[in-house]
Amino acid sequence: MKEKIIVARHNLVCDLCGHRIPAGDKCRMVMDDFAPHMTYFEHLQCPTALAVVRSMRPNRPVINHCQRVLA
Repeated sequence: MKEKIIVARHNLVCDLCGHRIPAGDKCRMVMDDFAPHMTYFEHLQCPTALAVVRSMRPNRPVINHCQRVLA
């Protein structure tokens, strides 16, 4: 993935939040290395993006009424 900060020439839609990026604002353009026709645009400071990116771990399953297996 290549990313580049550009100035929007016309109104674009942010691929993260779906809001409009007005013409003349700086935005981030992300292009796929293997498929250059797949180009994504996003705000530099997206209004609905998370402040900190964190990995999502699934909750541990709760198993009630289990008996331990004796070895």
